[in-house]
Amino acid sequence: MLFNIAPMIVEIIFIIGTIGYLFPQKYFWLNLGCIVIYLLATVIVTEWRAKYFKLQSKKDAEYVQKATDSLLNFETVKYFNAEDHEQRRFQVSLRAYKDASVTVAKTLVSLNMS
Repeated sequence: MLFNIAPMIVEIIFIIGTIGYLFPQKYFWLNLGCIVIYLLATVIVTEWRAKYFKLQSKKDAEYVQKATDSLLNFETVKYFNAEDHEQRRFQVSLRAYKDASVTVAKTLVSLNMS
């Protein structure tokens, strides 16, 4: 934060101050308003994305858990001839993860476009 955020804030203050000093006041307020709107949009969209990212993490954990469970208990799965059942379980979990991943990618595009 010290080397990324703080210099950016100082630069914005200097630029807005310079614009306010060298140009008419309407340009100062225009630039300040644009920066405030940009910050608000970024915070709002980032908070909106958080729920989708959490869902993606949950789906990731579910499909990894199913894969690990199947691999650790492969003898039991083989003994009861449940390969198809385990494969379907894994495919459903993997599809849910992929859908969540696509949603997260789309929300990132929304953030970048805003």
